[in-house]
Amino acid sequence: MKHHRASTLTALSVGVFLLLTGCGAAGAASVSAPVSITVWSYYNGAQLISFNALVNEFNNTVGKDEGIVVTSSSQGTVSDLANNVLAAAKGEVGAEELPAIVAAYADTAYQMDQMGFVADLDAYLTEEEQNRYVESFLKEGQFSGQEIKIFPVAKSVEILAVNETDWDVFAQATGTSLDALATVEGVTETAEAYYNWTDSLTPEPNDGKALFGRDAMANYFFAGSMQLGTELITVENGKAALNFDRGVIHKLWDNYYVPYVKGYFTATGRFRSDDLKTGSIIACVGSSSSATYLPDTVSTSDTQSHSIKLKILPCLNSRRKPCAIQQGRDGGYKRPGDGDRCQC
Repeated sequence: MKHHRASTLTALSVGVFLLLTGCGAAGAASVSAPVSITVWSYYNGAQLISFNALVNEFNNTVGKDEGIVVTSSSQGTVSDLANNVLAAAKGEVGAEELPAIVAAYADTAYQMDQMGFVADLDAYLTEEEQNRYVESFLKEGQFSGQEIKIFPVAKSVEILAVNETDWDVFAQATGTSLDALATVEGVTETAEAYYNWTDSLTPEPNDGKALFGRDAMANYFFAGSMQLGTELITVENGKAALNFDRGVIHKLWDNYYVPYVKGYFTATGRFRSDDLKTGSIIACVGSSSSATYLPDTVSTSDTQSHSIKLKILPCLNSRRKPCAIQQGRDGGYKRPGDGDRCQC
């Protein structure tokens, strides 16, 4: 039975993280008496279409044979999902009934666990199945002891996306190589050169363009501080401690806020993929999970646009020590020596 449950969960695993207790998933499933499982997600657009296709495939194959019917429900944004789940858990007026499975961030998972609603997934995964996963991924879902409270299936990493079409114009004019974008410091220096080059193309002074933008400031500071030899926040015995090294923070400041202030970096749209689409930047760091939103066309006005070719490069490293954010609903970062290859 343990293996059967694990197989069922795996079949639904794209974006599914929390198995809630006492919410319609209990009892033995059979074709004559099917078990109904409701899954709440924050998926929209292409993600929701893909997930619903997997749900339909499951219902028409394994679910049909085993007597399991899955219902998918998108709750809107991640914030909407968290608010709705917590409202359901608290029994607030007008809240829906708690689903069986929920996609969630670690903070929401922790709150739900403190309220006694999150199941121990160790009971659904054999030791052999657990060994198929990166050990640290599973450990990130262990709030205390050995219980697995988060199933890490939506892991991703940060990538550097470059509009190679427009980059080539700059590169040919200045002799700059993509190798210059291998480090954070290199991006800062290249962005300044790009700003000065674009500024020189017009008679107006100080109207250069930004080269680069970054989606997640927190990721930059966490990974950057690790690269510079300091773990920004450490947790021991359930208590967090801030390790504020002024030299490290100054270095991070110089390669983040200063370029934004000077116009070498920018952030105008909701996400940097939006800025790539409008030509506000020609390179950005974002999650690999956002690949479906990266553009193949740049629209510089309502009437002007051109096709582009994107080049995807590894995440940026400091010149001192490589490190990368491993993204997912349960977060985390890796560096060489942690037992796994750096997730760049």
